Amino acid sequence: MGKSIEVILLADVEDLGRSGDACRVRSGYARNFLFPKKLAVTMSPGTKRLIEKKRAEAALRLAQEKEEAQALLQKLEQMTITCTVKANPEGRLFGSVSPADVLAQLAANGIELQKKQLAMYEPFKSLGDHEAHLHLHPEVRGVLKIKVVAEKTAVESDAE
Repeated sequence: MGKSIEVILLADVEDLGRSGDACRVRSGYARNFLFPKKLAVTMSPGTKRLIEKKRAEAALRLAQEKEEAQALLQKLEQMTITCTVKANPEGRLFGSVSPADVLAQLAANGIELQKKQLAMYEPFKSLGDHEAHLHLHPEVRGVLKIKVVAEKTAVESDAE
């Protein structure tokens, strides 16, 4: 089969490594994917210096991203997101609260998160308080409090 070659990553590549890492990959993967997208260069004596430079840049960038993620986490852990959904009088939901609904509520509050940063393993299908895990950075994780409440209809408002 194909031989493997050693490359230096110029950018973070999922399931392979971070910027500045030296990796051994198949020559076809490097030639057809990494090199055309300028994600990696071949290992040579001249590129050894590039490794050190990229590692220093990556460490600096990672530290900055971690600080930003910790600040965002402190802000998010103090918040409780309220999702209003239609429910019957017994409290059963018509539908569920999905990660997209939670992200939309966060966006309405001025906080933009990516879908992969919010870990909801299944949609919420009941009223009450729930928790969703946050993965803002490889080293920064937390919990977001979500309150699911029933939507008031015009008939219920008249009855009160």
